[in-house]
Amino acid sequence: MKPESGKTESIWMGTFNVPVFSSLTKDTECDVCIVGAGISGLSSAYLLLKSGKKVIIVDDGSIAGGESSRTTAHITNVIDDRYYAIEKMHGEETARIATESQTAGINLIEKIITENNIECDFQRLNGYLIFKPEERSGVLEMEYDACKRAGVEVNIASAPPYTALGDYPCLEFPNQAEFHMLKYLSGLANAITAMGGRIYTQTHIQKITDGPEAIAETKNKLKITAKDIIIATNSPVSVYIAIHTKQAAYRTYVIGVRVPKDSIPHALYWDNENPYHYIRLYKQQKNDILIVGGEDHKTGQDDNPEERFRNLVKWTSERFPMAEHVEYKWSGQVLEPFDGLSFIGKDPENPKHIYIVTGDSGMGITHASYAAILLSDMINGRENAWAEVYDPKRITLKAAPEFIKEGFNTAIQYIDIITPPEYADENEIPPGTGAVMSFGKDKTAVYKDAGGIIHRFSALCPHLKCVVEWNKTENTWDCPCHGSRFEATGKVINGPALADLKKLN
Repeated sequence: MKPESGKTESIWMGTFNVPVFSSLTKDTECDVCIVGAGISGLSSAYLLLKSGKKVIIVDDGSIAGGESSRTTAHITNVIDDRYYAIEKMHGEETARIATESQTAGINLIEKIITENNIECDFQRLNGYLIFKPEERSGVLEMEYDACKRAGVEVNIASAPPYTALGDYPCLEFPNQAEFHMLKYLSGLANAITAMGGRIYTQTHIQKITDGPEAIAETKNKLKITAKDIIIATNSPVSVYIAIHTKQAAYRTYVIGVRVPKDSIPHALYWDNENPYHYIRLYKQQKNDILIVGGEDHKTGQDDNPEERFRNLVKWTSERFPMAEHVEYKWSGQVLEPFDGLSFIGKDPENPKHIYIVTGDSGMGITHASYAAILLSDMINGRENAWAEVYDPKRITLKAAPEFIKEGFNTAIQYIDIITPPEYADENEIPPGTGAVMSFGKDKTAVYKDAGGIIHRFSALCPHLKCVVEWNKTENTWDCPCHGSRFEATGKVINGPALADLKKLN
């Protein structure tokens, strides 16, 4: 089964099918219910099952059906917000804990693969961080020194192995890794069911209640009663705003380009350009696929995402002349916390038995893995030195300027309520396309399917009533305020929204 959270297809979707699981059909109970069958949910389930807990995982799509299938699968402890920035905002001890947890995440993945003989193209390799020439004399040394203080294994290399990215000194990070995301998660899901874990897909959780017992209620009014619930849905599903004012949703774009086998040195690469890029290879029998990502922007705040792909193709062709044709292109969503660190722990709004894991900051794989370690410790009553660092309740005063800037950005999105529509009439909308229309004072999301049939919904996101935007690349409705996303036909894909777009006559 192919995971879906948009129209485009990642290289992982194009080369592997995940196993199929049934949906929930009756009320049930467990020790821990995990909402979300991506890498965060499955990793947490694995460790909790190993500790003796009875675990149920539910997802409204397939396993890895959300953002997990849209990663580029860099497995790294190289924080893309930079260690010198983390140290400046949080101090040396927190930067050290960030290194420790990120590295533990990589090691956990390798351990799970070894324990369960998962064939997923896992490989340890070097990563190279390339600063712009005019920055390298200052920022490179500053990041190198901060990495050393934080305990990161790092060297200053004379140049990256592929010198077209920069024939001058860069930072080299040994013992990074990569794998095939869907092969890994499929193997992990099989290990979970072998240990007695239950996985239910095509099961939408519409309500979560905290109390003496935690209850997850499905759209069909079925109930899962648990001692604890973990919300592992990338962005926590919530009608409240506490955690959503501390992070912002961004779309990021990726292309997969065929290149001759072994024509590019095998490593992970990152640059410091604006916009920045992240690069890796996927090795195939007859050729390699060069995977290049970047061109990030806030979700729902770009009216021409295809231009992002064109920019990536142009950038790639200039630096990789051996590149042939584009075989894959896709986009994904990342959540950027304003202070550079994940949010993992008790839900501030439901603090008895509800846990959240969010704020991946573009490092979702290691983030998910160290989150699993932390959540397993917390639920089992074990102390963990990382808990305070990643506490969702934390307030970072030095992040106040970013908080204010992002808050203002969110506020001005509500101006879209009075913005004129792109089309004057529904008949102008091309088949297979959507647009936000005005009917009197109301904003309506109008989708015309391939057969010309019109589908109408309220254009107000059910989370906090921001006007959604049509995503031309993924054929989805995206909320520019807090990152909720919906299928063309209104079904919710990503939180924080719990409900679908409201259907209209």
